[in-house]
Amino acid sequence: MSNAPLNIDGIEKLLDRVSTTTEQITKASERQAREVDRRLKNLLDRGEASTERWLATIDKRLRAQIAGLRRELRTLERHADDLRSSTAKRPAAKRATASTPRAKAAAPRKATTRTAPAKKTAAKKAATKKAAARTTTTKKGARRR
Repeated sequence: MSNAPLNIDGIEKLLDRVSTTTEQITKASERQAREVDRRLKNLLDRGEASTERWLATIDKRLRAQIAGLRRELRTLERHADDLRSSTAKRPAAKRATASTPRAKAAAPRKATTRTAPAKKTAAKKAATKKAAARTTTTKKGARRR
């Protein structure tokens, strides 16, 4: 029976070692869980900051484009107003009469017939052939020298 007390002491020591090891494993896994949570929070914060910067950039560019479009629209409105005021200043009676250049240009014109140019006579044809022959012979003679 002397082995019985040793077995109990050995079992208690073994249980203490198992308990200690279990506590160490639990603490290590808690540390790892906290580290994972910290890294995840860091990644989420960085992603959120990046998204905010991206949205701010897009907002800034859109506002600039909208402001440019508004300026262009105001310019076009001013041009349209200027055109309206310049056309309103012209007297309406002058536009209706046929004495304006546009009315004259729109008036029907007489049809003109074109005539063919006169044909050359036989004497003229012969004279041009002789003149051409003279120039070619003088050129040939100049080359021979």
